[in-house]
Amino acid sequence: MNPHLLYCKNCNTTLQETDQFCANCGAKIIRNRLTLKNLWQDFSERFLNYDNVFFKTIRHMFTQPEEVIESYIQGTRKKYLHVFNYFAISLTITGFLTFIFLKFYPNIFTDAMDVFNSSQQSEAQKQLFSNFMSGFVDFQSLIYLLIIPLLALISKIVFYNYKQYNYTEHTIIYLYAYSHTVVLLNLMYLVCIIVYAPLLQYFVLLSIPLSTIYVGYVLKRLFRLNLKQILIKSLLFIVIGSIFYIIIVFIIGILIVLSMLVDGSFIEMIEQQKMNGN
Repeated sequence: MNPHLLYCKNCNTTLQETDQFCANCGAKIIRNRLTLKNLWQDFSERFLNYDNVFFKTIRHMFTQPEEVIESYIQGTRKKYLHVFNYFAISLTITGFLTFIFLKFYPNIFTDAMDVFNSSQQSEAQKQLFSNFMSGFVDFQSLIYLLIIPLLALISKIVFYNYKQYNYTEHTIIYLYAYSHTVVLLNLMYLVCIIVYAPLLQYFVLLSIPLSTIYVGYVLKRLFRLNLKQILIKSLLFIVIGSIFYIIIVFIIGILIVLSMLVDGSFIEMIEQQKMNGN
């Protein structure tokens, strides 16, 4: 490598003195040393500019999600935020807000359940639910990574008569849709915490219906479905999804019971139920 020539630090392509961006990889040419000023400028260009790919992706996932998803599937990777970057951002935001919940609102999940059946739940049942949510929080990133392929599989079965997307492309659809709902729901949670914390438990309960409605909207746009087709596909999705759900809940239930047996909390729960029965 000739020391007198300029090279791109990302891909080693030869550069001209006047180049501002690499012609090969598109990276911005950085000639100055890192300072707080240019660090802030880089951050502003990437995240605070209204036209940057992050905000553009969020806007278009509302107005034209099919454009975002199909662009990625068809090979256009610079126009919108990369699907795995979006997914990573959603996990980062979730992790941050989970820390806030556990630190300042540790009873948010049990409080949400109490909205419906506080009079019917025993302390043992509340403890079981609390253990379940604690396990969910501890392994949420892994759970999310497992849920996406499962949803893609169900979707591929439901849309068996639509051939434009293979299984991997269905996975991309749900990565984008799921990441978008996670980002928006977590921002809603944050607004609730700032404005009026008691509302948080209701938004937690609404998270699944809102996510389901949004995913349905994305699928409608992608597959150009009419109202009748939406209803049929939704019903089929619910039936197949319910079968998978029962199987997964059964497996998770066994794992939770085994975990509680190991730490002794299952015996304590049985004894507490006997005391409440007496």
